[in-house]
Amino acid sequence: MCFTVKYLIVKHLLAAMGQLSLEKTFLLAAWAEALIYGFFFCIFSATMFIHFSPDTAGKRRIDRHGTVMIGISSVMFFIATFHLAMNCFRLLRGYVDHRLSPGGPVAYIGNLRPWDHILKDTLYATQENLGSAASIYRCWVLWNGDWRVILFPCVLLVVNFVAGYTVCGLYSSVDPTETVFDARLTNWIKTFYSIAVVLNIITTGLIAYRIWITHVKSSAYTAGTGRLLPILRIFVESAALQLIVETVLLALYCSDINAQYILLECVASIVGITFNAITIRIKLHTIAGASSSHPSSGTNPVQTIGSIPLRRIHVNITRDVEDHVDGYGVKRRESQDASHSEG
Repeated sequence: MCFTVKYLIVKHLLAAMGQLSLEKTFLLAAWAEALIYGFFFCIFSATMFIHFSPDTAGKRRIDRHGTVMIGISSVMFFIATFHLAMNCFRLLRGYVDHRLSPGGPVAYIGNLRPWDHILKDTLYATQENLGSAASIYRCWVLWNGDWRVILFPCVLLVVNFVAGYTVCGLYSSVDPTETVFDARLTNWIKTFYSIAVVLNIITTGLIAYRIWITHVKSSAYTAGTGRLLPILRIFVESAALQLIVETVLLALYCSDINAQYILLECVASIVGITFNAITIRIKLHTIAGASSSHPSSGTNPVQTIGSIPLRRIHVNITRDVEDHVDGYGVKRRESQDASHSEG
């Protein structure tokens, strides 16, 4: 209900902003994608550097799930780079090679039938679905491989695969003068955008709930606020970027506003930014926690398991001791205090 109200508010606000011309929209879209891709390039490079750098002990730890995350990150970077290259190619073709053609650059760039446009949007659909699949994989790992938790998200993902690639397949048969607001495409595109938003909300909610429950169960044994709440904030804050962009994109498309092209071209890089931001922030948080738990000098009064600080629990141990004095057994009771770190 809350999401529906927010969506309607965004939709009416965007509709009141007016319509951009397609000439301006296509130029702004290319400029915005190049800018967002620059951020993605920096974050991806930092992720690779941190992942392959040795830890504080000078060792490189090989983690199966970490390797999967890096593999997904690399594929996302390739797709975003390819998508940017295709848009640059189309921009040059439209504003240079077809500047004097009937309809000018808009007629070429806005045409849905050419192979380069179909390939470009296929890359976008693949990136969006890959991001959703990566989020589902994270849910599966955090829920200890429980397939029941991710069954519904997996069904939605399959539907989104069908919707996304159906749109790309229909491009080749639409009239060259039609746009993405053509009646044959609108239902499939709205389905694709809507499921992408719903999947983002569901997977983020499942991850957040799992981390929160684990924090509640472990809070009785950990000192301070624990290490899980910062990780919870990392997931929610990073996923919020993609969720906001996808929600605004859906509202723009449902309002038939040309500005949707600007966000559409940026999504391929934004999905990669969101995925890598979560990976790199959790990695940095883990490194910081390990460094604070194992300082190079001095003593640390708080014992830990890994990077989780443990709270000391006072334990009183009482025992009966029998002493033999001159053949007689004399019983006495001894009490011993101990400090135990409970984990």
